Amino acid sequence: MAHTAAGKLQGYQDDKYWYEAAYVYGVTNGINAVADGVRVPLDFSDGSVRKPLVPLMESEEASRVVREIYKDILAFYQMERVPNIFKVLAYDEGYLCDYWGAVRFAFEDRHLDRLTKEVLALAASMAVKSDYGVDLHLREVRRLGLDEKGILEVIQVVQVFSCYTKIADGLQLEPDFTELLHKAKS
Repeated sequence: MAHTAAGKLQGYQDDKYWYEAAYVYGVTNGINAVADGVRVPLDFSDGSVRKPLVPLMESEEASRVVREIYKDILAFYQMERVPNIFKVLAYDEGYLCDYWGAVRFAFEDRHLDRLTKEVLALAASMAVKSDYGVDLHLREVRRLGLDEKGILEVIQVVQVFSCYTKIADGLQLEPDFTELLHKAKS
């Protein structure tokens, strides 16, 4: 019910936008959990290196199937090297194939465009303090055309909502979306 009320207030009469945003959020959290959990080295860092708990599979040692998936990943992200998260998952080519399919599906243009989805992923990564996710999605929003002013706006939104959420949690407030939904329908 909450996503419906929020969407109606923003002028989105169709829930498909919110379902798509929720899917992006879920996939992003999956990437972040694995990457930060097994200490996947940052792809776009300032040179600092984390030692991964799971080795990274480079193209040279990968099977033909994994190399084909890597080619698709490189094309999708328009990169010269595969993001390290997928190099960890490559030890199970079936899992990598399925997971990459889910990631690609989540981030392709549909109801929401790719930049909007990457902005959501950046905000989600910032909110959970995922070093890997922030690096990956910050690179993507820049590549897709978001300027520094837009990035600062994402940072400000995350800061404001993180603050509101902590205050609401501390005061144990109940959501008031049901009341907003009734107002939006009127």
